[in-house]
Amino acid sequence: MSLGAHIAAGLIVGKITGNYPVALASAILVDIDHIIPFIKHGIIFDLKKLWKTIIRPEDPYGNQRNYLHSFFMWFAISIIGILVNYEVGFVICLGYLAHLILDLLDSSDFYPLYPYKLNIKCPISYFSKYELVTTVLLFLIFFLL
Repeated sequence: MSLGAHIAAGLIVGKITGNYPVALASAILVDIDHIIPFIKHGIIFDLKKLWKTIIRPEDPYGNQRNYLHSFFMWFAISIIGILVNYEVGFVICLGYLAHLILDLLDSSDFYPLYPYKLNIKCPISYFSKYELVTTVLLFLIFFLL
């Protein structure tokens, strides 16, 4: 899913928990692992190539969603966060889970048990009208809460 959907999910978690900064950070920062292949393949500073790579539904490098997009990592980070500070850790757990659930819905490669190569692709295409509807519905839920 796109950044807008992750922001909406973070806002919903923030509204429920009362901790917007942690909720938004945990719902968005999971995507930092997308940057690694961009650096590795030298396109991070080539804006034209970077944009073409970002808008594709498929992952041309096969490794944009790896360790941080795994339920194993979600579980580990959630447990550590909860052990360090229960309230903040719980918000991280929910925001991170919201991110993973949204990424499960789209048609991009998703390996929920990474490093095991079980790939899940669902019907919502990246930058499609269905993704836009999903994002709008998430913002609507946020405003209705």
